[in-house]
Amino acid sequence: MPSLVLLLGGKGSRFGKEKQFLTYGGKPLYRYILEEVEGLFSETILVLPQNYIKQFEELFPNFKIAPAGEERQFSVYNGLKLVTEEVVVIHDGARPLAERKLFEEVLKLENCDGKITAVPVRDTIKRVNPNGEILETLNRKELIASQTPQGFKTEILKYCHEKALKENFLATDDAALLEHYGFKVCITEGSFKNIKITYPEDWELVKCLMKRKS
Repeated sequence: MPSLVLLLGGKGSRFGKEKQFLTYGGKPLYRYILEEVEGLFSETILVLPQNYIKQFEELFPNFKIAPAGEERQFSVYNGLKLVTEEVVVIHDGARPLAERKLFEEVLKLENCDGKITAVPVRDTIKRVNPNGEILETLNRKELIASQTPQGFKTEILKYCHEKALKENFLATDDAALLEHYGFKVCITEGSFKNIKITYPEDWELVKCLMKRKS
């Protein structure tokens, strides 16, 4: 069975507080994620801010706990150090609406080194310079919006993280590391409901969707 690394270490600077510890219906959002994937993973690694580690060690004695880093990439790497299975799934704790089928799909690596959930880009995307002038309009048919969960062959993901650390290469998601070092990353259809809570407006949408789901 595979491993799950659940990232709960964000600072929430754009949101205004640590959004991964928000609650809905009296239950923290990470509980919804853990319940959704119950029985799917042989081990779960929670990546947390240092001041939450003792509390979570008591709450989840059967889980492994890793400290968060200054950047998301460093947090993932800290979690990866504790992974013992051949396949690992990385998921952001700020995406509480990810359904079980998304986790199941990214585990089907087949001939891929990694597999990510993604959705088509709906808006017209333009590239601009620092002065706000439009440089070009990108072809929307060639663009996708990356999400988590993302599944990987553990050995390859660890290799990419360690190489990036040595070369001081920073990426915004794990798939970008594999891409950078020439490994094969595939996609599976994500969900527009799988919203990442980044801004307060996102939280309002998530609450509406969770209300409809309950």
